[in-house]
Amino acid sequence: MQVDVDEMRSGANRSYNAASFAMEGADQLSRATVGAGIFGSFAAAESFHGALSDAHSNHIQRLRDHENRLGVLGDKGHKTASVFVEMEERNAEALRSVL
Repeated sequence: MQVDVDEMRSGANRSYNAASFAMEGADQLSRATVGAGIFGSFAAAESFHGALSDAHSNHIQRLRDHENRLGVLGDKGHKTASVFVEMEERNAEALRSVL
């Protein structure tokens, strides 16, 4: 089995970058709001505003969830690469001791 730990670490770093973009998106989206009366002051406009506000909140939460999951993925990628490097070093040492 051959493992490219540099590529693993590169992928983990790309996951961290994507997590950062998701965080920036969530932060920017959370700073934007739609005023309550912008669509008017009748029942359908208020209902639409409520639906829009709910969708806005859901998008922010989904971006935060993506940020978290992508960060965890990056952590796991680096951890896995380290485990392979350590295993390779142990195995190489074991072979040297036999020879």
